[in-house]
Amino acid sequence: YATIRRDYRWDCPARFNFARDVIDRWAAADPARAAMLWVDDHGGEERRSFADIAAASRRVANVLAGAGVARGERVVILLGRQIAWWEVLTACLRMGAVASPGTAQLSAKDLAYRINAAGATCVVTDTGNAAKVDAVLDQCPGLEVRVVVDGPREGWIDYATAVRAASEAFVTVDSAAHDEALCYFTSGTTGPPKMCMHAHSYGLAHRSTGRYWLDLEPSDLHWNLSDTGWAKAAWSSYFGPWNCGAAIFVHHTQGFSARRTLELLATQPITTFCGAPTVYRMLVQEDLARYRFPRLRHCGGAGEPLNPEVIETWRKATGLVIRDGYGQTETVLLCGNYPSLEPRPGSMGKPAPGIELAVIDMQGRAAAHTGKSNSA
Repeated sequence: YATIRRDYRWDCPARFNFARDVIDRWAAADPARAAMLWVDDHGGEERRSFADIAAASRRVANVLAGAGVARGERVVILLGRQIAWWEVLTACLRMGAVASPGTAQLSAKDLAYRINAAGATCVVTDTGNAAKVDAVLDQCPGLEVRVVVDGPREGWIDYATAVRAASEAFVTVDSAAHDEALCYFTSGTTGPPKMCMHAHSYGLAHRSTGRYWLDLEPSDLHWNLSDTGWAKAAWSSYFGPWNCGAAIFVHHTQGFSARRTLELLATQPITTFCGAPTVYRMLVQEDLARYRFPRLRHCGGAGEPLNPEVIETWRKATGLVIRDGYGQTETVLLCGNYPSLEPRPGSMGKPAPGIELAVIDMQGRAAAHTGKSNSA
């Protein structure tokens, strides 16, 4: 850790586009390289290579551009763990549109607020959430393009039909690293949700998240349980793993089940896993002795503090330590417990490589280090 932190340098080119410079690069190096293993609760299973994701995103980019979505315009993506979420997000990056992911739990009122605050001209969603959009359509005068992934629906573009008919030829926008790429909204726990804008360089910055905290290599299959509407999905279900050439595991389900999660960890070739502390608290209430996780080698947690008792119960059952990480919607990983360090109970770890982090007092001065903890 000390060596990596000492030698780490941010290396951001002037021009950067994640679709072209990461996804297309992995696809060109090995067209068969796995990017995704997707399963649902009905026995469905789909596999996608980086080449598949690249090709689909070009088609989607042509659909959106043909419907009138221009570079720099905002596209609200309101999808669950449908494969289309990854295809549309990649397409937005590729064409220079600004993607604004949201959770499918948003109400019609929430949607209207976000569409208008972001100035969105397009929304991509499924039938259930399309009804919410239609309910507030008269309140969103700037919304011009509506795409439904499980259509058809009157007044909406049928995603499957349009993508199937679209050309696979699309020239990726040569975006500057500082051009706008993502528009997230904070949770709004202390007031109305605030917009958080990220540049294209944000995707590149997650190399640190994926490599050092998630400990990902190209041979890994990583499962992150975060909802696609939250920034943690960008961390661990998109930029982090795909920067590293690792594949992601996706479980498309209508609700969380601790037992089903353990079954998938035991039967699927998942090597790394990340979930919120609440998830781990539910997992350790199950009979962990019934399960074996032959491929699992690394576990992470983020979103809130994880109590030491849960960490110890999980360690006794699996032999693996849950390694906390901390960051915000506005950032990549800021600090964490890395594989090369022995974590201390109650500590959220050490600063990420490339990050200067300190506890400050009321005058904005860095607090003195007491030596009693390894946290920053």
